[in-house]
Amino acid sequence: MRKASRATALFAAGLTLVACGDTPFASLGRRSSEWISEPTIITTTTVPITLPSVVGSDILKWFNDTIVTTAPLDDPVAVEDEIFDRRAGDLFIQASRAEIIALLPDIRFPVTVPFLAEYVTSQVVFDNNGELSSDPVATFGIWSSEPYTRSRSVAQMAVLEVASDSEAAAAVQAPDADLSCARFADRSTEVCESVSIEGMPAWNLTADNGTTLVWFEGTYRYELFGRTFVPMITLQKMAVESLPLAELEPLSG
Repeated sequence: MRKASRATALFAAGLTLVACGDTPFASLGRRSSEWISEPTIITTTTVPITLPSVVGSDILKWFNDTIVTTAPLDDPVAVEDEIFDRRAGDLFIQASRAEIIALLPDIRFPVTVPFLAEYVTSQVVFDNNGELSSDPVATFGIWSSEPYTRSRSVAQMAVLEVASDSEAAAAVQAPDADLSCARFADRSTEVCESVSIEGMPAWNLTADNGTTLVWFEGTYRYELFGRTFVPMITLQKMAVESLPLAELEPLSG
């Protein structure tokens, strides 16, 4: 009797499976996927931040504007003598913005400077006999922190040297001017490349510690040195955008 009952039960189960169709287990996978929730994948998007390459030079603090000038600024000879009298062994003598304007009224300064620049130092250069030098005649250091408190290689971002070079300036403007690197052949430590910046002839002089961009304007030759972390586009922008120093209105130091 037990065997008959078991056979009857198996037979009934078989009929049930047949009634479900050819694939009675096909829905098992679907049911299990309904029970287990799918994982939620969270995606994030990184928005790139572009830092400016330059800032306006009007934010600079002129480190030497605290120098008190007793000579009348309308007397260039008196101003020159006063600057030379403060010489302390170096022919690159600290001078205020007002003194430089009194001696070199046509000198120009960039209207933009490298991003993070905060200070500028200014110097007039002399020969041993007390006369103004011509090459260079003035220099400007552009700093990211208070001058001379940190290493120059870190804090001094750029240096602008200005030379009185009227003969070369006129030659560059001539229709048949030689714009090759021949004029810089004596600079064996630098690699020269002749370039044009917005139609203005210029020269890149590349060395291990940075690049010097050279151009002529008026009777002056400008040499702007930027350390390796200063982009070339920044130097070029500084070269083509400048004003007479007397027309700039920077902050006082």
